[in-house]
Amino acid sequence: MTKQSQDRCGIMLPSTFFRSLVFFSLLAVLALPLYTFFFLTPAVENFILKLKEQHAVRIAIHMESKLIPDMSRQLDKHILTADVLKRIRGTTRDFNLIKARILFPSGEVLFSTIPEETGSIIGSAEFHQTVKSGRHFTQLTEKGGKSLEGQVMEGDVVETYVPILRDNKTIGVFEIYYDITATRDELNRLLSLLYGSVFLITFILFIAVIYSCRKAGKNITRRIEAEEKLLAQSEALKEKNGELTELIALFQERQRNLEAEQKARQQAQEQVRQEMMKRQQMQADLLRHVVEAQEEERARIARELHDETAQTLTAASLNFATLKNQLDDKPELSDLVANLQNLCKQMNQDLYRLVHDLRPAQLDDLGLVPALRYLTDEGLRNTGLRASLQISGGQKRLEPFLETVIFRIVQEALTNVARHAETDHVSVELDFVNGEVLLTVRDEGKGFDPDKLHESRKGWGLAGIEERVKALRGIFRIDSAEGHGTTLEAIIPMEQKYLPVAG
Repeated sequence: MTKQSQDRCGIMLPSTFFRSLVFFSLLAVLALPLYTFFFLTPAVENFILKLKEQHAVRIAIHMESKLIPDMSRQLDKHILTADVLKRIRGTTRDFNLIKARILFPSGEVLFSTIPEETGSIIGSAEFHQTVKSGRHFTQLTEKGGKSLEGQVMEGDVVETYVPILRDNKTIGVFEIYYDITATRDELNRLLSLLYGSVFLITFILFIAVIYSCRKAGKNITRRIEAEEKLLAQSEALKEKNGELTELIALFQERQRNLEAEQKARQQAQEQVRQEMMKRQQMQADLLRHVVEAQEEERARIARELHDETAQTLTAASLNFATLKNQLDDKPELSDLVANLQNLCKQMNQDLYRLVHDLRPAQLDDLGLVPALRYLTDEGLRNTGLRASLQISGGQKRLEPFLETVIFRIVQEALTNVARHAETDHVSVELDFVNGEVLLTVRDEGKGFDPDKLHESRKGWGLAGIEERVKALRGIFRIDSAEGHGTTLEAIIPMEQKYLPVAG
């Protein structure tokens, strides 16, 4: 075979290869939008809707378990105190619920956030199934569809029935209408954006494959021509090969020495980096162990107070009530017993607040934001301090340990304000932005000199906050001056890659 024939075969072989490459690339590019439209999109939509249904069930269960008193063995209007109604309406607003209702087993509405529905009768089969089985029921009704009670929905709504059980007996049903229209619309918007992006990427990839193949073909042709020129010049280069070989050997020796030095330097840098990571890991582990030990002890004390002391106070209150009924003919003793009974009730309420301060149920059940909302609304009631809470940015649930630390930081900061700031108002701001949590606690109290903080015992609380923030790889700042109030800022990353996963 002549040299010209070999060159012609070499040109034909790349041409056939690139045609095949274009064909298979086209198949792969067409498969991408089909896979996205027929498989990935329905799977994502079903997964998001299922999560919303589960979230609605958790909200209803939390509202039923935390807002209906445990001591109630049957439903009546006396359990709907002003405090209970306030919490129901507040939780309804927090979770964007259309309405929430409390129903008798017969279907009569005891309470509804829509007053006109109070006293009406619910007769849906799903309601009676919930009463009979003692299990919750949930259903997604799309916009324009009818609810379990035949009402036409103006949006996408998750309707949920949760039984109210006492001694394994259904004494009523808690019902919520959870509006997920905004979530559904946002999901559809994102999917539309995904379709547009996929088709645009598909088109760009196809054009890029064709362009690359054409350019590669031209490059191969140029390479063949260049090789022919190189063959003509190879004879002239042979006589310089010896000198070039010596230069290459010298260069390789120097390169080996440079690589050895660079490797040694990299090893030293890596050792320093590993040591820094180990120290950061130890600091993070120490914080986690300390916080977990504190939270476990708080939870243990809260359980003992709730399970033992609260029951004892309740029993004492009941005994005083019985004794009071038996002393109707002795008013002076009856009044004394009534005062003792009221003291027991007050102690029980104080004990409930103490148990909540030790380990708030909202932090475990609903997350950081509802727990902070309860802390600023209810937790400072006895201190005379008013607190405002502002949430901004892309709010989301964080790692439980991180949520606990942030909650305790806010709690400690508010305690410091109540004790030392001599003011009646404080503001708390929580901003979720760029993968970080920005926490700001601001008051207009008497302020202090941060440079003299270490000279007073009053600075231990702020020192503890600073250590916790630094252990989370965050930034802590104090801006204060005497007579000009105080501002605390903490910037904490949402992703704590040095923290081990809690077992």
